[in-house]
Amino acid sequence: MVNDDESLTTQLITDIKELLSTEYPNIVVKASYEDFPKVGYPMVLVYEIENSAVSQFYDLQEHIVNVSYQIIILCDDTPERSATDNVRNIITRIRDYMRGERYHALKRLGNTPITTKHDDENVRIGYMRYVGRIDIDTHTIYRRN
Repeated sequence: MVNDDESLTTQLITDIKELLSTEYPNIVVKASYEDFPKVGYPMVLVYEIENSAVSQFYDLQEHIVNVSYQIIILCDDTPERSATDNVRNIITRIRDYMRGERYHALKRLGNTPITTKHDDENVRIGYMRYVGRIDIDTHTIYRRN
């Protein structure tokens, strides 16, 4: 059985790949901790930062966990756009999608910095963070305070 943190991570990966694959047919979308990862640009990594039980809700009725995710976008230049513009475009598409019905309860944290990859100055990296709470019995996502 897949535990619930893996299922949300897997669902995020599937949804982001589907969202971006028309505009970026060669996009790599994956969990950041995969063994033998496929690497190519553009690439979106979904990294689970936190998955911890919320003891204040653990009363044998509700089983709530705090979750947080970092989404990392890596892009190089394409004939249509610069690396920075590709990162901005993907960030905008993901941000708008995450505001939709499926994930609107995940709260976006902070700004979205874009920087140069430290070992390849042709690649730009953008970072997005989301937090929320999940009832692991009903798979309901709640906004986290």
